[in-house]
Amino acid sequence: MINCSRQLTTLSCLLAHGLLTLSLAATELEEGWQQLTRLNPAGARVKFVHAEGRAARFGEALALSSLEPHTAEKLNSARALLQNLATQNPGDDIGIAATYYLARIRQLHDAPPDPVATAAAYRSLLAMHPGHPMAELAAPKLAILLLYANVTPAEWEQSWEEIENLLPTLQTPAAQRDTRLVMAAAVLKLHHDHARAFPLLKFCDDASLVTRTTRRSQLLLQLAEAARGMGRQAEAAQYYERYLAEFPREAASEEIQRRLAALHQEVQP
Repeated sequence: MINCSRQLTTLSCLLAHGLLTLSLAATELEEGWQQLTRLNPAGARVKFVHAEGRAARFGEALALSSLEPHTAEKLNSARALLQNLATQNPGDDIGIAATYYLARIRQLHDAPPDPVATAAAYRSLLAMHPGHPMAELAAPKLAILLLYANVTPAEWEQSWEEIENLLPTLQTPAAQRDTRLVMAAAVLKLHHDHARAFPLLKFCDDASLVTRTTRRSQLLLQLAEAARGMGRQAEAAQYYERYLAEFPREAASEEIQRRLAALHQEVQP
């Protein structure tokens, strides 16, 4: 499903881009966005239906795609609204956002799924709208789609190379962060390849891209374990120490203290 809480990302992107500055003066539209970000898509839809303009139709589509239970009728209505917006003006902010959510609906709800078409849609967004905050939401989604596909080892390496080559083109901090985190998680889970994961994680840490507390604690542990897996005990100890300094009351702290003590013994002459 398209999680309603994730519409906050969409709304913040559109506001930052100046799209909703004038539209939000309309009470119905403003209340619709408020209801959507409060995880009330049903209430949001009522507000959007009574508002006019492209922003209202976009909000109505997001509300429909978030309504549970998901039915073919709701999803088809959402698709129709999004397709109309994308066709009317594929290059404005709402058109780009509509194209992105069409791909998301296809990825999450099509039966049978069509990963080839979904990947093509994500690639097109990234190629046609470089640096656009809504278009770059497609980057980590494309990484998930490709790196967790059931393919041969050679095909997986091709997918990895494609996403790796995409990284220097990404301009928004969120896309730079999330795409790297997806790559690191995939290569650790599927291949236990600490050497590939470590620089991706370190980039996020060095650039201070991870600020959310729960995700930051996970990042420090991933860095410590990756360094440890590469035999770089001194670096692993530094990340464990940072974890304990920043998150002394976390449930894992006692276990991390044991790991740190073991590392100190290993690095002693």
